[in-house]
Amino acid sequence: MGESLISIVGLGRVGSTIAEHLVLKGVDDLTLIDIVEGLPQGNALDLSHMASELDIDVRIDGSNNYKDMQDSDIVIVSAGFPRTPGMNRLDLMKKNREIVRQVSKKILEYAPKSKVLVVSNPLDLMTYLALGTTGFERNLVFGVGSELDAARLKYHLSLTLRVPYSSISASIIGEHGDSMVILKSQSKVNGIPIKRVLNASQMASVVEKTKKSGADVISLKGSTTFGVAAATSSIVGSVIKDKKRVHLV
Repeated sequence: MGESLISIVGLGRVGSTIAEHLVLKGVDDLTLIDIVEGLPQGNALDLSHMASELDIDVRIDGSNNYKDMQDSDIVIVSAGFPRTPGMNRLDLMKKNREIVRQVSKKILEYAPKSKVLVVSNPLDLMTYLALGTTGFERNLVFGVGSELDAARLKYHLSLTLRVPYSSISASIIGEHGDSMVILKSQSKVNGIPIKRVLNASQMASVVEKTKKSGADVISLKGSTTFGVAAATSSIVGSVIKDKKRVHLV
């Protein structure tokens, strides 16, 4: 990926899985930060053992001190309470806004030249909060939501049309939630817009299933983890390597 320092704040299931993805992508320097004593240090040690087994040369540090994010190129914010069964993203706002506000203040203090990638829910509100708290330029603070939503759309299109993921390009804008907007003319299968491929019934079903995807995962296993981690890792990889790839953030 190039010589870059990436910090992750919040080492719950999502944050730790993001860390795993980034190690597998071959980041050079990864700092894990959490307020729980021993958690980031333990994750750093465990991930270092994984990297050793796979011959991946990476430096991984764990810390309970925000100052160790100093000089980070990217800070990933995954701190806060997760969404649980029966809870919508807005239910999390009161719980997570103060956490994200405090983390954002620490980013401004210790990593004022970083880019900020927000994962915490409710995603759009927390991203806006991080933007306002840090005072960074708008292009330096972004969320992962629509990237994940597009992956979920690709999944349902693949199931419906029986085509491989690689033949699908999905475009979604707006909220990471029920009011997301699927761009039916820009989402394509083998270059053909989905509005010309799906009938009305299929389209309605795919749209509804895409919007419910997060809730479906949560109802089955308690939280979403792998999809959001993969989306985050993909965005980070493009930023670090300056791939000129379009991501839906």
